[in-house]
Amino acid sequence: MKCDVVRDLLPSYADRLTSGESNREIEKHLKTCEHCRQYYQEMTGEVPEILPKADVKDAALLAGMKKKRKRALLAAAIVIFILAAGGLWTFIGYSVGSSNVLAEDVKLSYGLKGNVAYLTLEPKGGELEFDGFTEKIKDSSGNIIGTRTRLKVQRFRKGLFVEGSMGWESEIEGDDHICEWVLEFSDKTLTIRNGELISEKDTSSLPQD
Repeated sequence: MKCDVVRDLLPSYADRLTSGESNREIEKHLKTCEHCRQYYQEMTGEVPEILPKADVKDAALLAGMKKKRKRALLAAAIVIFILAAGGLWTFIGYSVGSSNVLAEDVKLSYGLKGNVAYLTLEPKGGELEFDGFTEKIKDSSGNIIGTRTRLKVQRFRKGLFVEGSMGWESEIEGDDHICEWVLEFSDKTLTIRNGELISEKDTSSLPQD
């Protein structure tokens, strides 16, 4: 076998995935080729039984390779532990969550883009759960002049990898059309109409459902 072919097969050989015939050819080549033998030693940090014993210099090199390998394995184990701990904390936070959601726990963005009203909620380090519905707004004659969406925050789930923003858009059809969102938090009720905050009511003293 040529050196480039052997080096391509060495990873599979080290993992014992090559055939018996390939093993014999690889081992025969390693006995006679110092460069491929050194390449194998640097790759695995091991000296197979088929190879001559390394001299003192080679032994020091192999010891250094093994130490680097151990440090890499330790670093990988630490990363896995951190990810597992974060995942567990996320699972607990997401499963339990908190029903006491304050307005300050959420960053609100609202306004108009042309004739489209928009509302965006970005929870700070978590995810919101809503209960809500949309109703039609009618004038005194019974004509539909807009929509009102009521959103009551039920739960705020926190977690290391839990993030979620949400948003709504609604087209304003004419000067008299109304697009209204009513957001109910544990401490406040906010009313946003046609891209503007028109009401902010303190509800912290009221009993919670």
